Amino acid sequence: MQDIIFVINPHSGTKSGKILEQFKELAPEIDYFISNTLKEFDAFVNTNAEKYRVLIICGGDGTINTTLKYLIKYPKLKLAVLPNGSGNGFARELGFNGNIQELLDSILRDGTEMVDVLKVNDELSCNMLGLGFDSYVANEFDKMPARGLKTYVVCTIQALFKYKPIQAKVTVDGSVIEGKYHMINIANTRQFGNNALIAPQAIYNDGLFDLVLIKKIPFYVVPSFVVRLFLGKLKNSKYVQFVKANSLVIDSNSETYHVDGEPKALTETLNVEILKQIEVVKTKL
Repeated sequence: MQDIIFVINPHSGTKSGKILEQFKELAPEIDYFISNTLKEFDAFVNTNAEKYRVLIICGGDGTINTTLKYLIKYPKLKLAVLPNGSGNGFARELGFNGNIQELLDSILRDGTEMVDVLKVNDELSCNMLGLGFDSYVANEFDKMPARGLKTYVVCTIQALFKYKPIQAKVTVDGSVIEGKYHMINIANTRQFGNNALIAPQAIYNDGLFDLVLIKKIPFYVVPSFVVRLFLGKLKNSKYVQFVKANSLVIDSNSETYHVDGEPKALTETLNVEILKQIEVVKTKL
């Protein structure tokens, strides 16, 4: 247990204090660090990374994203996750849940699996990035004073009435796909979070990602689309197109994009490619 470090983001989710107390009670011998700012986290990891074998991150997809550059820089570090975000897409896909004892048992079994990391211009991603509707929602969600699923649902419903589709040109494997889209996603795992499976065939360690192109969906089709989204039954249609790739370029008139749920201003062409892999604690026997 002495080579495990537990890092908690107190600004992610609403239960950070309670989770930390439970963790200290169950595993008092494990070091922990409360990361109030990215600057503090950077200083801590770069000073202490060589001491540890497993990095437990308590937070959501955005918090996990901040660890990627360190997991690549210090390949000895293996990632484990105690989910505490709004969607927890990456944690759900890798089998992590909120049970601290189960997480510790998984770490002690010492099994690991590899996960692809994507490079998006100067950013890294391990779960999902996109532009269009979901980046618009992520940007609106980021402005809200409250977090959580309820707030995200409210932002999504409001966006349905405000958002306008984007024009985009995607160059993949020498071919150009061009048109007006409601949403464009690059999925390393299957889901946004909360088991919304936007890319049902995505595999997080196959050296490929799934490009998902979604055209404007008529309002009367939205209910069935949402049902199929959560059942993992989206497939190629006149509204949805899936393409497997390991690199692509996107030119669009979108003002925003998101990387693992974190909104960014879009001011240039997006270049996306598989960079390398990180080692993650295996949760399944």
